Amino acid sequence: MYAVEFETDIRDGIVKIPEEHERLKNAHARVVVLVEEPEADTEVRAFSEHSAGTIDEWRALSEDEVWT
Repeated sequence: MYAVEFETDIRDGIVKIPEEHERLKNAHARVVVLVEEPEADTEVRAFSEHSAGTIDEWRALSEDEVWT
């Protein structure tokens, strides 16, 4: 599985695949829709914008040695 990212408008429940991704027009895919919604619940938005990289205690370089 691989990811392809593009922006498009959804019209009447239909997502138009851009021409540069034409090979996807007759393919099975898992779809994730990210919608910009400025009036979203601020508490939910706070959770979605959380990043482990913002917590100083989790930035220890020795922790990264596990993955190298």
